[in-house]
Amino acid sequence: MLGRIICLLSLIGLNVSARAQTATCESTEAACVLSAAWSAALILPEEKRMRLSSAFLEIALLSDDADLLSSWEERFGRSAAPVSPYPDYGWQKAEPILQQSGVEGLIELARNRQAPLSFGRTDALLSAGKRLHADQPDAAQKLNDVLLDLSRSASSFERPNLAHAAAELAMARCDATLFSKAVALTDAPRNLRYAFWQARLDGSALDLLDRVRSIDNDADTREVRRVLDGYRAILNLGYCDQSAKAMGG
Repeated sequence: MLGRIICLLSLIGLNVSARAQTATCESTEAACVLSAAWSAALILPEEKRMRLSSAFLEIALLSDDADLLSSWEERFGRSAAPVSPYPDYGWQKAEPILQQSGVEGLIELARNRQAPLSFGRTDALLSAGKRLHADQPDAAQKLNDVLLDLSRSASSFERPNLAHAAAELAMARCDATLFSKAVALTDAPRNLRYAFWQARLDGSALDLLDRVRSIDNDADTREVRRVLDGYRAILNLGYCDQSAKAMGG
């Protein structure tokens, strides 16, 4: 009996040690995430692997680590260039409506698919929620709730986009509860982009490194891109404040 107990305690110790090693990063977090993503990319054909160069360099650039950036520029034989921002299509639609009719007017048009939101209502609600979050958090939450509500009643074609937008806005707002509900309605709730978004809410991405390294897809770059896209949110927005969670908030 004593031997079985000792064996069980040893196994528990090994599991704890394994988890600790998983969360250990001997370099900066960004360097470890890029290294893990590169390990996953190595099984890709060289041509496809090189297509990821811009995404890797973008993360290195966002890390504000000159040595890290230099090492990745050397690896790819090219310099990183800041990514030009895309036109914010959603805000172009949402801004004039907000100015004329406010948040409630935007919501009404989105629910009824009325012009100018006959198309693009998902982008408009998401962009407005992101823009309003800092100064009007209650309005941003209301828009997030609407995105989630619309995703539940939408067609199978539109549901994934609405749920994805609801998850993205919840991640940006650090709303773990709404994030969980939204991700469950997406068409790929376990993908690594959402895992990194969840990590932003939880406060650390290091526990995902082994999962990133174990990506087994030599056909396309999608999984690695999801990793880099998910981690980009952490670099752009930082981690969510963990103090409220620690105090039971």
